Formats: sequence, structure tokens, C-alpha cells
Amino acid sequence: LVKLPLLLLSPGPTYNTIGEVDGAPLISITGTTTYPTDGALDMVTVSERGGSTRGVYLGEALAGWVGQSTSVVPREAIYGPDISGEDVAERNDQLFALSQSDSIAAAMNELGIPTEQAVVVTVVSGGAPADGIVEAGDQITSVNGTKVATSADVGELVRAGEVGGTAVLEVLRVEEPGDDPTAMTLEVVTEANPDPIDPDAAAQPYVGLSIGMSFQAPFDIDFADSNVGGPSAGMMFSLAIIDMLTEDQLNGGKHVAGTGTIDPEGIVGPIGGIQQKLVGAKDAGAELFLAPDLNCDEVLGAIPDGLTVVPVETLGQARDVV
Repeated sequence: LVKLPLLLLSPGPTYNTIGEVDGAPLISITGTTTYPTDGALDMVTVSERGGSTRGVYLGEALAGWVGQSTSVVPREAIYGPDISGEDVAERNDQLFALSQSDSIAAAMNELGIPTEQAVVVTVVSGGAPADGIVEAGDQITSVNGTKVATSADVGELVRAGEVGGTAVLEVLRVEEPGDDPTAMTLEVVTEANPDPIDPDAAAQPYVGLSIGMSFQAPFDIDFADSNVGGPSAGMMFSLAIIDMLTEDQLNGGKHVAGTGTIDPEGIVGPIGGIQQKLVGAKDAGAELFLAPDLNCDEVLGAIPDGLTVVPVETLGQARDVV
């Protein structure tokens, strides 16, 4: 009757990035020429049990240990002692949105198409001075009257003030998807950084924001809501965008799956749950699977029969392999 601090990870659903989810295109591109696609470029997911409920019962854990496609891991491997399932879900939503932006940048870079950049809030730390004032997704245009062009500019301008002073942020906020952004002036009273880089240095102002860059193509690229979180679909999003914007079918109409984070330069990064994702891809009918090179140790010995797995380090390599 007592829940154990464990998580069960099992294969989750797959989503065709050049297909539809709930009757709507997962990725839609308007304002430029697109080309027909066929087959599948699946992003793969992992289903998790026990995160939001702080563990699983002994019987569930035993069943997981016996199951060939389920992993049983300590809850603290993903959740800290004071992190709730809701906190992780919110963070995963933010990472998912950021991966969409990075996938656009990587695809445009691969195709030689310029992008527009914006400075955006990716995370607002709970209990920080900015908590409840600034929201993840806010686009910051200036700090204390000085325009910002990069994520580093925000930190430098905040630290240029005094502890206990007011940081004035000019932001653009989209209240609802599809709405035009609203210009807002936000004031945050700074505190001393609780985790300074140099503990011996004088106290520096802190507002509790993580800042990143958002990228937009010169035409509209929209993503449907798939109820998936995290950054691991980035590479497959980029491949789908490339497929839709190039004349030949990238996958030859066949069934391809894959996983991996992507950065704006097209570097493919490692992900979690690779073994469950291999099983999910095979069960969905994939013939070829693209895996991050840095996940190779976990892939060896876990490849389902009939599935070909190729490691990739960059979006260019993934495109060539497909």
C-alpha cells in the first residue's frame, strides 16, 4: 500500500511529423511553396508512470522489472525531491516549444533560408523575484530602456543594476495562440543571486529568468498540439520541415522514425528513454530509426528485430541517411 519512489518508462505513442494529429496537420507551412509528402517521419515518445503521483506500488514495479520493454528507474533520476509532476510537465512544455523554434532554425540553416531572431523567456524559476510577473514565452525587447539582441544581453543589463533595485522589462506577450502579441512593461525588484558563479564576488542582482533565442522563418510554420513535452522531437521536426519545403520526398515514401534534440546549428543531441523509443518505433511499423550518436551505448543490444538503426550527429547527416 506504500508507493515506492520509482518510475516506470514504457514505449509511448508515435506521431508522424508529416502527417496529422487529431485531424489537423502536425506541422503546417503557409506563405511559401510546399511539396507533397508521403510515408512517415515519426517522432517517438516514452510513457511515464509514477511521476505525478510520486511513485508506484510494489506490484507495478515488479511487473515493470519483468516486462522486456519497460524500465524501472529511481524517481530522482528525473524528479528532484521537491519537484512535482506538474513542475516537470510545465518545464517539458517549455522545452517542447523551444525545440520547435530550434527545429525551424536548424531546417532553415540546412536550406540556406535566413531567419528572424527574438529574445524569449524559457523558464521562470519558482519563488524567484520574476515569478508571477514574467511568463515563459515572453519576448523581451529591452531591459531598463536598452534594447536587447541576444540572451546574454538580458543578464548583463540586469546585473548592471543594484540588488533591491527595479529591473524594467519591455516584453511582447501572446495571451492565446493565434493572438497578436501585446506590448507590456514589467517591473521586477531584484534580489541577490542565491547561486552566484563567484561566491567571493559582491552580490549581483537576480530576477530568476532563463533566457533563450526564438527563431522564425520568413513564412508561417505552425505546430499542432500533440500533448507531448520535452525537446527530443527536434530533429524529426527539422526533417519534416525540410521534406515539406523540398521537391523530392525525403523518405521515398517509406516509414522512418527517429529521436534527438536539435540546436539552431543542426547539432543532434542525446535523449532519454531510447530503448523504449526503439520498441515504439518498431511497433508502429518503422523500418529505419535515426538515433543520436551519443546514445549509441544504450542502443547496442536493444534493437528490435527488423529495425535498422543509424547514429547521426548532425541534421545534415540525418537528411543524407533518410
